[in-house]
Amino acid sequence: MREIRIRLLWHKQAQFAGYLLAEELGLAEARGVRIRCEGLDFACKHVNAVLRGQAEMAVASPAHLIESADPAALRWLLTIQQESPLVYPARRSEGIATLADLAGRRAGVWPGQEDLELRWMLHRAGVADMERVEMPDTVGPFLAGEIATAQMTNYHELHQVEAALPEGDLVVFRAADWGAALLKDGLIAGAGLVAEAPEVVQAVVDAVLEGWALAFDDPERAVAACLAARPELDAASQHAQLAAIRALSLCGGTLDHGLGYPDPRHMANAARAMTAIEGHAPETAALTDPRFWQGAPAALRRKEW
Repeated sequence: MREIRIRLLWHKQAQFAGYLLAEELGLAEARGVRIRCEGLDFACKHVNAVLRGQAEMAVASPAHLIESADPAALRWLLTIQQESPLVYPARRSEGIATLADLAGRRAGVWPGQEDLELRWMLHRAGVADMERVEMPDTVGPFLAGEIATAQMTNYHELHQVEAALPEGDLVVFRAADWGAALLKDGLIAGAGLVAEAPEVVQAVVDAVLEGWALAFDDPERAVAACLAARPELDAASQHAQLAAIRALSLCGGTLDHGLGYPDPRHMANAARAMTAIEGHAPETAALTDPRFWQGAPAALRRKEW
């Protein structure tokens, strides 16, 4: 039995319900592959875990891939969420009503090359002098007034600040309003694994797609898997999170092509963002490998739910 470690982009929660179901139910084991999901490790995040041999696969974005130390050593295989979930809240009570009002202020961002979307949005809006501060917890410092805005997701952190602030005080900025939205979650593998053991990669891709299909068809089962992984989680919040992930997933490329479709537009957007910010981007033509999505059973690549 070959073990494949998947390094998650955050701690285990409904954001990764399909992966957790694939692990819990052993969906790849009939083909000699055991999936093991690993939660976030800030010391070695997502694609770095693959590059350093600490994991064979990771949940990460095209932006993470192209900004990595060695993009050519990675391959983007699947996309579950087809839209960016990132939001950037601020307080009207601090005199912030437009993106331009963030000039000269501080923004909290997650450590480890997580802020390309924010930088692209600010670039497009002409906001050039915002200070970005890396912090693993963006909610606490935001609520404490230490930062003016922060990276958050619309299915997790945003709900925490909405509950804590007075009604009407929150203004929420979204990169999509500036044509700067970037995909957040996808499945990435090491190029060596893809070349040397394509049958293993196919088994994992099929299992992940099956896990997500089960998660969307049976939310109760999916949330149970999340609670089994982390008993301290609240079931109601996990149901709400899964519903938000479902909405982010069953749109765009999923409706046009099917669940998991690695839409090349997402990689192209990340390359455009990097070029706009850094003046260059790596060659991306070989970084997306759609063969395994194409090779998955048609029933798992369905468009209608």
